[in-house]
Amino acid sequence: MKNSYNKILIIFSGLVVLGCLFFVGSAYFLPSASQADIQTVPAILYLTTMTHLEDAWGEAATQEMYFKRVAEEVRYGMDLAEDYDAILTIETGLPFAEGCVNFNDNVMAEVLERGHGVGVHPDLPAKKVLPIELATDFIKKRIDALKNLVDTDIIGCSGVSAKSDWYTASLQAGCSFVDGTVAFAYLSMPMAPLGDERFYPFWINSCEDFVPDEDGDLLLGSGETFSLAMYAEIGDRNGVHPECGNECPLTTDDVEIFVREITDFANGRDTARIAKFNVYFPANLFVPENKKVLELFFKEAQKLQNSGVLQWASQAKIYEVMVADR
Repeated sequence: MKNSYNKILIIFSGLVVLGCLFFVGSAYFLPSASQADIQTVPAILYLTTMTHLEDAWGEAATQEMYFKRVAEEVRYGMDLAEDYDAILTIETGLPFAEGCVNFNDNVMAEVLERGHGVGVHPDLPAKKVLPIELATDFIKKRIDALKNLVDTDIIGCSGVSAKSDWYTASLQAGCSFVDGTVAFAYLSMPMAPLGDERFYPFWINSCEDFVPDEDGDLLLGSGETFSLAMYAEIGDRNGVHPECGNECPLTTDDVEIFVREITDFANGRDTARIAKFNVYFPANLFVPENKKVLELFFKEAQKLQNSGVLQWASQAKIYEVMVADR
């Protein structure tokens, strides 16, 4: 009887030991739930906008009615965007920044205070090659004008690219990232090295090509498409500039094509990389005549954000997340 009891005790003890070993081994070799979650969470697709208050608008610095019209458009755009949790980025040239002072109406500070992004839009001469010093001064003058209006660092330049060495000039002027890299950005490089990387922000160490550089010190945060009003005419996110140009009407068809294109991109994108999809909003789209279409756009974007497809961001936010991800 005693021997039987000892055998049972030995068998039971052995089972307990095996169970403990299995439990310890599982805990050691299998990833925890949190580790598995970290491995499977996709990188975020950010939706951004840019609105350029152009250097060509010299009247914005000298004619109060002109300035007030642009200011009203910017405020109208923010009013609509905020109803749908959207974030705009307003990027100013020199005249409008000067108008904020001349007419005692600091619109750019208001943009920032309301939770939107601000930046500069220094349009270097498109085809004229400027010496580095002149190009740097050109950019810095616009940065300083905006710094005079807002209590935040201005580290991004939008649309700065041209035939000049905009990479070096941007860095020397104090920029850490560039956006608004449209057609003029290609004037500084030969055609052969052009890459198809615009929806994935990356770092560069020159403006000789658009190929990511591991040692890059300037973020190319592109993701460009075009004005929302051009979507119906162009038909897809990679099409060519339409004949109607800046005169394209804003319609519900534009919103429909936008939703289709960003959804298609989201479904096929590389989810291991941070992505950015940028839509251009000329200030003159922010008018009451376009209210229904603008509300539809912001409503559809809100649906996509709420369903986890994308997340709204300012241009500067893209730089922050790329630095954190580096």
